[in-house]
Amino acid sequence: MKVILFLAFVATSSAFVLPFEVRPAVTNITHGGQTLEQTGFYFVANLTMGTPGQLFTVVIDTKTSDILVPDISCKSGVNCYNKRRFNQNASSSYYAYGQTYTVKNNLGSFTGFVGKDTAVIGDRPTDLITIPAVKFLQVTDIGVGIEGAAADGVFGLGFTAGSQIGGNSPFVQGVNFGDISNTFFSIWLEHFNQTDDLGTHGVIYYGGFDPVHCAPNPQYVPLSSAYSYQITIATFKTAGKSATNNNNKYIQALLDTTSAQFAFPQSYLSQILDSIGINSNTVNVYPPIVPCNAKITITLGFVSGGSITITERDLVVSFFGTCRLQVVPSSNGQVILGIPLYRGRCTYFDPILQRIGFTPALLQD
Repeated sequence: MKVILFLAFVATSSAFVLPFEVRPAVTNITHGGQTLEQTGFYFVANLTMGTPGQLFTVVIDTKTSDILVPDISCKSGVNCYNKRRFNQNASSSYYAYGQTYTVKNNLGSFTGFVGKDTAVIGDRPTDLITIPAVKFLQVTDIGVGIEGAAADGVFGLGFTAGSQIGGNSPFVQGVNFGDISNTFFSIWLEHFNQTDDLGTHGVIYYGGFDPVHCAPNPQYVPLSSAYSYQITIATFKTAGKSATNNNNKYIQALLDTTSAQFAFPQSYLSQILDSIGINSNTVNVYPPIVPCNAKITITLGFVSGGSITITERDLVVSFFGTCRLQVVPSSNGQVILGIPLYRGRCTYFDPILQRIGFTPALLQD
């Protein structure tokens, strides 16, 4: 029996807040950067809903396509006790739909009713971006993954086709009717332990190329799904001190910012562990314990050409003196590319032109 441990290797103590009062966004903003902060397993950012804006800290989720925030009526046990809650009566731009939905994602099941209002994203007054008339779920029963997290809700950045409540996804709504001027956003995360904050920060950049953190000219990979950020891996290589292993079988991979690790089918896990001298048959708990000085690279090649490499710097993580390799078994035979993928590089998500871009980060040490 294989056991998967859910360990929060790096965590911040509380939800962060904007250092200024959020005001209505300036129109015609072409792009904007926003700080990401790690809390437990997840990276979060700030968002306001309504007019005037009501502030929420939300998990950045590329796997789903809806905004989820607790409603003022949320009274499900203690799970809304420390959450900010949306008051529709305090917003002059609110429109009620009323349909009840249950939205499922990596953080659990969220039940609530649908409204429509103005969302504002961004940190600095010069970079605030308005997304007008966006549908969102006013949650009355929040997911178990949010209960103990320093976050209030979820900001789904996936495809319109992936929305579980109908209407445009928030990002597409912002491109079509709001201040987002281009079809993509990028995510850059620090390397693990890159700085004195232990690699707990990053930047999400909406509708433009990030000139501070990202090198120009991304290599683009076409998506293999019209519903999610899924790409085809054509070649797989893992290299370590003990062996170099290859797999040239095509396999689908989903980019997911709410997964703390990489998930691979068992045959790929066996090759990864073999490269550092570990027999996968001896591993009963994942992520597996490995020597803290283990050297390993995982290289993913794409059908469009090009490749990316992830090294032990972001794959081997120390937790109270024990080091674990950030890989777990896949539950459905698909590869899940979680947080290690986004560290030390910029990843561009384009749900409209249906492609993913990769470029090296400019800030390296």
